[in-house]
Amino acid sequence: MVAVCAAEVVGDDNVVFDERTMGGEDMSYFLERVPGCFFFLGTRNQSRGLVHPHHSPRFDIDESAMELGVEVMTRVARRYLNQS
Repeated sequence: MVAVCAAEVVGDDNVVFDERTMGGEDMSYFLERVPGCFFFLGTRNQSRGLVHPHHSPRFDIDESAMELGVEVMTRVARRYLNQS
Protein backbone atom coordinates (compact mmCIF):
# COMPACT_ATOMS: atom_id res chain seq x y z
CA MET A 1 0.00 0.00 0.00
CA VAL A 2 2.84 2.43 0.79
CA ALA A 3 4.50 1.87 -2.58
CA VAL A 4 1.22 2.52 -4.39
CA CYS A 5 0.62 5.74 -2.45
CA ALA A 6 4.22 6.86 -2.96
CA ALA A 7 3.95 6.24 -6.71
CA GLU A 8 0.82 8.40 -6.80
CA VAL A 9 2.77 11.25 -5.18
CA VAL A 10 6.25 11.00 -6.75
CA GLY A 11 5.70 8.75 -9.79
CA ASP A 12 6.52 5.08 -10.40
CA ASP A 13 10.08 5.82 -11.53
CA ASN A 14 10.90 7.41 -8.18
CA VAL A 15 9.83 4.46 -6.04
CA VAL A 16 12.80 2.16 -5.39
CA PHE A 17 12.52 -1.34 -3.92
CA ASP A 18 15.16 -3.45 -2.20
CA GLU A 19 17.41 -0.62 -1.06
CA ARG A 20 19.88 -2.42 1.21
CA THR A 21 21.25 -0.70 4.29
CA MET A 22 23.35 -1.72 7.25
CA GLY A 23 20.95 -0.02 9.67
CA GLY A 24 19.69 -1.95 12.67
CA GLU A 25 16.26 -1.49 14.15
CA ASP A 26 13.92 -3.00 16.72
CA MET A 27 10.86 -2.34 14.59
CA SER A 28 10.51 -6.06 13.88
CA TYR A 29 9.19 -6.48 17.42
CA PHE A 30 6.41 -3.99 16.74
CA LEU A 31 5.62 -5.61 13.40
CA GLU A 32 4.96 -8.90 15.17
CA ARG A 33 1.89 -7.23 16.72
CA VAL A 34 0.73 -4.57 14.26
CA PRO A 35 1.05 -4.07 10.49
CA GLY A 36 3.66 -1.60 9.36
CA CYS A 37 6.70 -0.92 7.23
CA PHE A 38 9.65 1.38 6.73
CA PHE A 39 9.91 3.75 3.85
CA PHE A 40 12.66 6.19 3.13
CA LEU A 41 12.09 9.68 1.81
CA GLY A 42 14.85 11.07 -0.37
CA THR A 43 15.92 14.47 0.96
CA ARG A 44 19.15 14.91 -0.98
CA ASN A 45 19.40 17.94 -3.28
CA GLN A 46 22.60 18.28 -5.29
CA SER A 47 21.74 21.71 -6.68
CA ARG A 48 21.59 23.08 -3.10
CA GLY A 49 24.69 21.18 -1.94
CA LEU A 50 22.68 18.90 0.37
CA VAL A 51 24.64 15.75 -0.40
CA HIS A 52 26.36 14.69 2.82
CA PRO A 53 25.60 11.35 4.54
CA HIS A 54 23.64 11.07 7.78
CA HIS A 55 26.59 10.86 10.16
CA SER A 56 28.48 13.75 8.61
CA PRO A 57 28.69 17.03 10.56
CA ARG A 58 27.65 18.69 7.26
CA PHE A 59 24.49 16.60 6.89
CA ASP A 60 21.35 18.56 6.07
CA ILE A 61 18.08 17.78 4.31
CA ASP A 62 16.00 19.50 1.69
CA GLU A 63 13.01 20.28 3.88
CA SER A 64 10.75 20.72 0.84
CA ALA A 65 10.79 16.91 0.57
CA MET A 66 8.92 16.69 3.88
CA GLU A 67 5.73 17.84 2.13
CA LEU A 68 5.95 14.76 -0.11
CA GLY A 69 6.47 12.49 2.90
CA VAL A 70 3.43 13.93 4.66
CA GLU A 71 1.35 13.44 1.52
CA VAL A 72 2.42 9.80 1.20
CA MET A 73 1.73 9.11 4.89
CA THR A 74 -1.68 10.84 4.70
CA ARG A 75 -2.71 8.73 1.72
CA VAL A 76 -1.55 5.53 3.42
CA ALA A 77 -3.47 6.34 6.61
CA ARG A 78 -6.66 7.21 4.73
CA ARG A 79 -6.48 4.10 2.59
CA TYR A 80 -5.77 1.87 5.60
CA LEU A 81 -8.60 3.35 7.64
CA ASN A 82 -11.06 3.04 4.75
CA GLN A 83 -10.33 -0.70 4.52
CA SER A 84 -11.78 -1.34 7.99
